[in-house]
Amino acid sequence: MTRFMKRISWAFVLISALGMGVAIWRQTGPKTAAANTAHAPGSHTRPRVIAYVKTVPVRRQSISASVVAYGTVVARASSIRNVAVPFNAQVLRILVAGGQHVRKGEPLLQLESTSSELLRLAQAQSSALSAEEQLSEVKQKFALHLATRQSLLAARQALKLAQLNLTNLKTLGIGGPRLIKAPAGGVVSKILSGPGQIVLPGAPLLQLVSSRNIEVQLGLEPEDSIKVRRGQTVTLLPVGEQSTQRIVGKISLITQRVNPLTRLVDVFVTPQMHSGLLLGQYVEGKLIIAKATGLVVPRAAVLPAGNVQELFTVRNGRAILHRVRIGLANTRYVQVLGSSVVEGEPAVIVGNAELTNGMAVTGTFKP
Repeated sequence: MTRFMKRISWAFVLISALGMGVAIWRQTGPKTAAANTAHAPGSHTRPRVIAYVKTVPVRRQSISASVVAYGTVVARASSIRNVAVPFNAQVLRILVAGGQHVRKGEPLLQLESTSSELLRLAQAQSSALSAEEQLSEVKQKFALHLATRQSLLAARQALKLAQLNLTNLKTLGIGGPRLIKAPAGGVVSKILSGPGQIVLPGAPLLQLVSSRNIEVQLGLEPEDSIKVRRGQTVTLLPVGEQSTQRIVGKISLITQRVNPLTRLVDVFVTPQMHSGLLLGQYVEGKLIIAKATGLVVPRAAVLPAGNVQELFTVRNGRAILHRVRIGLANTRYVQVLGSSVVEGEPAVIVGNAELTNGMAVTGTFKP
């Protein structure tokens, strides 16, 4: 009986131990297995990092670089007409304003001769009257055989010279107040005199220029001026205007010196006919200084990395890193130089700063 009881006791202990083991396994066994499965190589629950990007295709096309210069509308030097008088005069009134359009024969200003010029006119009148009287006297003497034919010819010549001098002074306009009229139609570009001012013979009183004979004087940096050429097309836009209409012009002159006032090289552009530009108007000009053809991407696709540039493309859903060099560039696009870049391949323009070589990507892929 005692031996039987001992066997029952041992069986009870074994059954209890087995039950406790099963309970422990149920609490810890599945979690441990799940954890081992989560970290096991090749498990489907392993977390993956996928970057969202936007791309555009690498294109082979032409690209140009341009510069923007500023300047003003000026009169073409060959079309400027100076209005002047050939005698000393005093300005009485200015009858026009700068920038005013005038027609041929329209009064510009009023002036009168100075006292010295009036004295010249009086002397010429007196000389002509004296020569006329002298000729009459010589004629009477010649009729009485008291004067020679040579004396008669000399008297006639003296009268002719005196009358010619008087006529010349009157033709010049020496005398009382006189209106100076426009010799041709145009725009008053400059007024160089004022009321009460004494002007010398030939000194310009004002300048006239045809509204169609204008130029745009732009200032370029010396290093940019050597990259443009005569006859090249320039896009002009009046500064401060809301209109988006562009005016086309062509370079007519590239000066070979630095302007001492602006420290820039003056470039003159002839605008198209009926451009609507006004004298003195401030204008912006856009000039192309270089052109090239090659693989082109938006500027956002290229990232600086020390002394080189980096570009990411997408192949088979993964980011591919390219080390490239920059060729020609403008405000929107850059030319990329590198043998590993392929035309038509998607270049990443958004999200590329977070990429590493070989990283899985998804997103918007533009054809």
